[in-house]
Amino acid sequence: MKKSILSLALTAITALGLFSQESPVLMTLADEKVSLAEFERIYRKNNNENSLNRQTPEEYLDLFINFKLKVMEAESLGMDTTTKFKTELEGYREQLAKPYLADEVTKEEMMKEAYKRAKLDVNASHILIKMPANPSPEDTLLAFEKISEIRKRILNGEPFETVARATSDDASVSRNGGNLGYFTVFSMIYEFENVAYNTPVGQVSQPFQTAYGYHILKVNDRRPARGQAKVSLIFVAAPEGMSEEDKIKAYEKVQMVYDSLQLGIDFAHMAMTYSEDPNSARKGGEYPWFGTGRMFPQFEEESFALKNKGDYSKPFNSSYGWFIVKLMDKKGIGSYEEMKPELVEKASRGDRRKYQTVRYVNKLKSEYGFTEFPEGMELIYAAADSSLLKGQWNGGGLLDNQTPLERIGKHTITTGEFADYIRKKQIRGKGKYIRAYVNDLYTEFTTQEVIGYEDSMLAEKYPEFRYIYEEYHDGILLFDIMDQKVWSKAVSDTLGLKAFHKSHQKDYMWQQRNDAVIVTCSEGADLEGVRKVYKKIAKGKLHQADLNSAFCSNDTVDCIALKEVLLEEGTNEMVDAMKGQIGLGPVVSNQGIESFVILRGVRNPEPKKLNEARGQITSDYQNYLEKQWIESLKQKYPVKVDRSLLSRIKT
Repeated sequence: MKKSILSLALTAITALGLFSQESPVLMTLADEKVSLAEFERIYRKNNNENSLNRQTPEEYLDLFINFKLKVMEAESLGMDTTTKFKTELEGYREQLAKPYLADEVTKEEMMKEAYKRAKLDVNASHILIKMPANPSPEDTLLAFEKISEIRKRILNGEPFETVARATSDDASVSRNGGNLGYFTVFSMIYEFENVAYNTPVGQVSQPFQTAYGYHILKVNDRRPARGQAKVSLIFVAAPEGMSEEDKIKAYEKVQMVYDSLQLGIDFAHMAMTYSEDPNSARKGGEYPWFGTGRMFPQFEEESFALKNKGDYSKPFNSSYGWFIVKLMDKKGIGSYEEMKPELVEKASRGDRRKYQTVRYVNKLKSEYGFTEFPEGMELIYAAADSSLLKGQWNGGGLLDNQTPLERIGKHTITTGEFADYIRKKQIRGKGKYIRAYVNDLYTEFTTQEVIGYEDSMLAEKYPEFRYIYEEYHDGILLFDIMDQKVWSKAVSDTLGLKAFHKSHQKDYMWQQRNDAVIVTCSEGADLEGVRKVYKKIAKGKLHQADLNSAFCSNDTVDCIALKEVLLEEGTNEMVDAMKGQIGLGPVVSNQGIESFVILRGVRNPEPKKLNEARGQITSDYQNYLEKQWIESLKQKYPVKVDRSLLSRIKT
């Protein structure tokens, strides 16, 4: 369904046109009209204040006409109908649409909400009544009634901890009596966090549901946030269940470490040597930054109690074993702008992301007048059977059913479309209750359809989206046809390139050139001996290997190099210094390297061979092909321009 909507959207973009019909027609190219508004928009985009080669509208006009002609030709050749083009364009469109298909307002609101909450730590106790992963209505009602009765007991005066130990399904209740300690934003799932921050201190919340079941919580305290701490630690394991003898050894070990620290032994050294936490021990005990609710309560208390960098705690015991912590650094809650990168990342994932999607879909439903037709869902409920829970439901006759299921804007979704969605998306063992599983799939389906409809309306709602999309469309076509008609053709058309070079030889000329040999001698070379035989070098009777064999003191390492060159004036200072005088040049020394030039002759100006200037010749041939091609396009698509309108564009 989404693909069909997208296809309609792409067609609509082209069909609607991008510019107001009230704008006067600046030009026609064959039967295509281009408004002054279209030209002005593109002109201003490409000739803004930051443009390096800013042009007047008159100067830009020819470039624009050539661009339009090329795109028209590409379309006439059907280049916009190929699978390659459509795939590439759809890929661009998907990327372009992403920022439009998100509720940035809600995201910003949630980021600001999270920042406000980050300034407070909350201490809360809670009770959980679990439900199955895919609860039936009966399961849900039973859990709600049970948690409601538990809440009444607490409101009637029974201690929260006592009731929690007797009733809560939370695995940690036997250890903490339901008290979760202090936590802060992002420590809990979003629904739980909402209730914790919105329930007054000392009060018990109303029952609320999460993916785990039904909860109630009591807020015990709120305090200004402690921020974050960075510590190094030394850990000696002494878990519950360890023998008394081993516990004594663990205690003696941690005391020995502490005594050593007191004597001035380096903390990092002791951590690497004695700590039983391998991840931190290899880094000298260093542990990542953490805030409230990230570590067990006693660890946090001991860490935040340290006042100065470098202070360390006395050994303290826990259910895991013994710890000593050293404060490396502390930091408070930064400004909103400072925390924004973290808030952006965390507000875009998990349950917060899900909440944003729900709110965005509800907003779109309201905007487009979303309507549901219960009779369609009743047909689905009646047809869904146990095969759905096995992932084997085939939809039967419903797949072609045209009964309306829901309507968004002008688009009606049928019962058959939803039935087909169920058939494709069903997963074996995903649900335990047929009706509940159908409802879950319906929520997914509706979300997809609503966002898909918004996707189809982007071109109509957002002019800037239409403009950028059209630029993508024309840009791909322009590249493809330029490659076909100019760039690749100039490279592959060897006969044409040779013919072009032959007819334009005078455009690619060598100036007067010096024919020379540059001789370089490093340490160990007999420089004078080499210079005496310069005439033989000039005539090619002595080569580099001959010189190294005869004039190098070390017969295993070359110390003489020859470089034959043919250079225009201004290319090499040593060659230029010869001023055209044939013969032996002076010695030039540079960091122990001695060089001289042997000028063999001077060549008069002559045309460059194709291989000597292939890059420039190819480029010029491409320009030639493009110019010829544009002239033919102007014959094929006659251009008429009302140049008087250009004066309306203020520059």
